[in-house]
Amino acid sequence: MIDSHGALEAVVRHATELEDDYDDIATTVTALTACGDTALVPRLREVLDRFLDEGNFYGRDLIAGISAGIEGMAVLPVLLRASARDLGDDQDSLQAEIIELLHADRATSRRVVRDFATSETPELRRVGLWALGFVVDAQDVELLASAMTDADPQIRSIAVGSIPDPVGNDSAFGALVLAMRDLNEQVRASAASRLGYTGRVDAVAPLVALAADPTSRVRSMAAYALGRLGSHQAIPALQRLLHDPDQHVRENAADALGSVGGPAAVDTLLVLAADHDPKLRVQAAKALAKAADSDPRVAPQLTMLARDGAAAVRAATLSGLASADGRPTPSGRLLVELADDPDPMVRQRVAVVARHLAPDAAPEILHRYTHDPDQTLRRLAATELDRLTNPTAR
Repeated sequence: MIDSHGALEAVVRHATELEDDYDDIATTVTALTACGDTALVPRLREVLDRFLDEGNFYGRDLIAGISAGIEGMAVLPVLLRASARDLGDDQDSLQAEIIELLHADRATSRRVVRDFATSETPELRRVGLWALGFVVDAQDVELLASAMTDADPQIRSIAVGSIPDPVGNDSAFGALVLAMRDLNEQVRASAASRLGYTGRVDAVAPLVALAADPTSRVRSMAAYALGRLGSHQAIPALQRLLHDPDQHVRENAADALGSVGGPAAVDTLLVLAADHDPKLRVQAAKALAKAADSDPRVAPQLTMLARDGAAAVRAATLSGLASADGRPTPSGRLLVELADDPDPMVRQRVAVVARHLAPDAAPEILHRYTHDPDQTLRRLAATELDRLTNPTAR
């Protein structure tokens, strides 16, 4: 048994004075979290409020974790209210505690967060709508669709992210299509992103319309979403976006054409691959590998790009092959060819993707790279060798 009250005061001092590392208090925090002493609750509430008022998000997170361990679901409303207070941090630790509680008891959590989601206070409504996304039910579409018409654009955007999966839910799908006409670019971009993961053919037309959006960020997301859908109906819109004034839009359009694949998309990418501008050939190299199983012209073109005079194109070809998701490509052979490339940037790329593209050849290549004149390559090779022997290593 621990002196729980004394331990709590030690944690409070630590979070207030910030003179020691977390490791110095970690054992005490763990013991408090597991102690089950509900007599600490009033003091925990008091300290949490104090840290919130002081803007001390480190102390807030420590107390939130201890409170969750001691009280369980009973502390969920308290932590949601704490999350509604903007202390200028990303709230990763606090939100992780909330999400764990949400998943522990979905039914109870849903009742709590729906109350927050319908609050008249914008800050509470925002956090409630966010939390609802983790326990959402088909019955919540009406509430979220209503929130998507709120005067606050942040609330509308959060509601878009929380709406139930629209794959088999026409009401949710319709609400997202309406959100693509929102005046706020973040809302439109969020809606486009959600539609891109539906696999629904009827999502193509509204996304094609969004490809003409006045905001480059939205056009870029529309291109990405159309690539996710993989419909040939999107090809004309993606071809137009290849000439967009924004570079990120053009890159997403090229990548999306690779995901769509087929003769028409490959025709366009082959033109890019033959352009005198190496930046366009880089885009083509990354995209073509995704279309390798859709057109027999792709494999020989990838071989040509792997032998391009620009090192950036050769490196990009390897990146494209590595992201081809198992599609048939000449990946292993090309990687071995590039293993002795004179440019260190290309060899560095070889090191990073070797275990994915040529697992049998990777050990020998990486061992050789540990003696390469390029310091960065030696470091990458050592890291990748460790990952070969320890697959769980990051």
